[in-house]
Amino acid sequence: MEEKYIKILSDIVKINTENGNEKELALYLKKLLEDNGISSELIEFSDDRASLVAEISNGDGPVLALAGHMDVVSAGDENEWKYPPFDAHIEDNVMWGRGTSDMKAGLAALVIAFIEMKKSKNFKGKLRLIATVGEEVGQYGAGQITDQGYLDDVDSVIIAEPCSVAIAFAHKGSLNYKVRSKGVEAHSSTPELGSNAIEHLLEAMVEIKNTIEEKSKEVHNEILGQTFHNITLVKGGSQVNSLPSYAEFEANARTIPEFDNKRVIEEVEKVLKKLNEEKGYDLKVEVTADLPAVETNPESRLVQTVSELANQHPKLKPKYLFEQMNEILGGKMDLDKIEGFEDNRVKPIVISGTTDCAQFIKGNKDINLAVYGPG
Repeated sequence: MEEKYIKILSDIVKINTENGNEKELALYLKKLLEDNGISSELIEFSDDRASLVAEISNGDGPVLALAGHMDVVSAGDENEWKYPPFDAHIEDNVMWGRGTSDMKAGLAALVIAFIEMKKSKNFKGKLRLIATVGEEVGQYGAGQITDQGYLDDVDSVIIAEPCSVAIAFAHKGSLNYKVRSKGVEAHSSTPELGSNAIEHLLEAMVEIKNTIEEKSKEVHNEILGQTFHNITLVKGGSQVNSLPSYAEFEANARTIPEFDNKRVIEEVEKVLKKLNEEKGYDLKVEVTADLPAVETNPESRLVQTVSELANQHPKLKPKYLFEQMNEILGGKMDLDKIEGFEDNRVKPIVISGTTDCAQFIKGNKDINLAVYGPG
């Protein structure tokens, strides 16, 4: 049975779903479910992209969603990999490949559990399997599925993102935005004839950074902490001896409800308006991703059940998992001094990374959440 499960994981890691092409994987999962007597539905997003939804039921009871995403981030330069990123190479009982951790191992675990529950019928209510496209960039599938009402009746959701030393019940929001600066190109020997878009952008970057840092210090969430903000991409100019007529930067903020995405953008807009009016700059902002923070109940039946079951298994406890990380990655963590895990128990935590639940709660604010998966 273990070999069968490993083959499922191997098969789905071998399907290249770098920020797209998820339909091939959705079709694989659809066939796997059909072979086990379970019908499913493809939710088409675009030509090569489709999410998948399946459901099984056994009498009256709550609705539990098992959710995971099919896309993976780019493998980058494949020549830099020790093993090819889509070979699912196994060595010393470790599988290597893009997406093995985030989150095809979790997705495989959900699908396998779903199939086994269909066979055993050891539950009451409904189980709904959701496999989404585009979680890494845009959460497109989760948004589409939410808009179509698949979360309306869901009581709780397990998202099997890699979080195996603890159970996340809340996470910060995520805001991506882009600021564009327009100037006038001129030769660098006659700068008085031009207007330097990069210098204008740099001034905006510094002021935005300082403003948001100061505002963030004023507001704190008891569970999620503070909002933080990072400028992550900068582009501009065409050649070294010309004043640039265009420049842009992109930034990401991880937000809390008290200083949320809307308030962050308002602060950005204030800075740009001031610079445009006082100095004649041409600066504009565009929001490219707007995902709210998620806060659910750490004492929910879902979180408590996952915690209770996980703590019954020594190989799911934090110390064992940290030891594995040390061994595989050559780390030197002091396993007795890892803050928050001194008691060696799987417990509720909050995380800064976002999940598809940021979309799900837009359709159902009462969902209980447990982010818990291998990796």
